[in-house]
Formats: sequence, structure tokens, C-alpha cells
Amino acid sequence: MTVTLHYARPALYADYARAAVGVAICFLPLLFVASNAVTLALAALGALFLLFGARTALRHATQIVADDSGIAARGPFGGRIAWERLERLKLAYYATRRDRKGGWMHMTLAGNGRTLRLDSSLDGFNDVARLAARAGVANNLEISPATRANFAALDIALPAGAETPA
Repeated sequence: MTVTLHYARPALYADYARAAVGVAICFLPLLFVASNAVTLALAALGALFLLFGARTALRHATQIVADDSGIAARGPFGGRIAWERLERLKLAYYATRRDRKGGWMHMTLAGNGRTLRLDSSLDGFNDVARLAARAGVANNLEISPATRANFAALDIALPAGAETPA
């Protein structure tokens, strides 16, 4: 089974809009105001929004392909990790609110000298997480309690095994 995944277009378009608004808000005042500490701060903040826009473009151009033998990112800064070479697996949850509702998952996969980072806005993220969990168990990776809890939140059960300290 080969699965080809892309980042969700609505999420990408929303990120493009955020980057454009941020760049406009930060750089437009620079056209009308003499240089001072505030304009330097706005320029630095505008540069961060430009980087965010570039990161969004990279995600837009990236395609994730996963199958029973491994996972690959096709596009700029792509790479492939064979499941049997998976050396590190981490699944983190980042909450956007204090009650921990709303937020996103971020999965880090490392092996073959490569690191792939995926987040839950990827269409089919749960399918990739399931494949990664299976590979992590097969490779006897040490999986942290936080990563185990995050897999459980996705309804992916991991067998009891070696765990790293929290």
C-alpha cells in the first residue's frame, strides 16, 4: 500500500494569508516613517513573516509518500527513511489553548542520516503515524511516555516496552 500525501490546501492558503498580512503590516509603515528603533523591530518582525511564507511555500511544494518499506518527502529538502532504519520517533502535541483543546501534532522521524518532520495538517497524517508507530515497535525504539500518550490520543495503541524518562 502506497500513500501519497499533501498538506491540506485550506491550511496552506490560511498560512499564505497570515504571512502576507504580517509582511504588509510590518513593512508598509517602513515606507512612511524615518528609521528608528521601532522601524528596526518592525523590519525584523516582517522578516520573520517572510520566512514563514517561505516555509509555507516549501510545504506546498512537498509531497509525502509512505509505503510498507518507508517514508519519503519529495520536493525541496526531501529525503527518504526506510522503516527498518528508523532510529528515532517522536510525536508531540502543541495546544493552542489552556484547556488543551485545539492544537496540532508534530511528528519527527529520524534514520538513514535524515530527519523528516510532519505535522497534523498533512492530509492522512494518522495513516503515516500508524505506519511510523508500527516501525518504531518493530525496531524496538525507546518511545517516551509523552509520545505514547499522543499516539493513544490518535487511537494508535503501542505495546508496553522500553520507555525513556519523561
